[in-house]
Amino acid sequence: MAIDYFGHTDRDDANTLLAQARAAHPEWFDTILLLYDARPFKYPFEAEISREFGIAATRTFMLSVNDKEAFWEVIEDALDYLYGLFGTERLAITHGFDSVRPPPAA
Repeated sequence: MAIDYFGHTDRDDANTLLAQARAAHPEWFDTILLLYDARPFKYPFEAEISREFGIAATRTFMLSVNDKEAFWEVIEDALDYLYGLFGTERLAITHGFDSVRPPPAA
């Protein structure tokens, strides 16, 4: 079974931020997890999903688990880092397309 997270954002600079994340934490985003570039929405349901989670997103990116044993040690820090990088008002991260992984508490 695949374990995927999806970021939903309205940021035009999403791919720049994702490259910054990969450079800052290659031990997370290039090994244990794979962080893919953002792409504009292809399907209407993608925008609907992001609105349900409180973001008027225009693009999405995927974070997939590459090492299913080691990811438990890094996933929470990695997701919190992405929320900090994008801003909690401009990013919603979902587990699959089903449930939101909330940003860290302020």
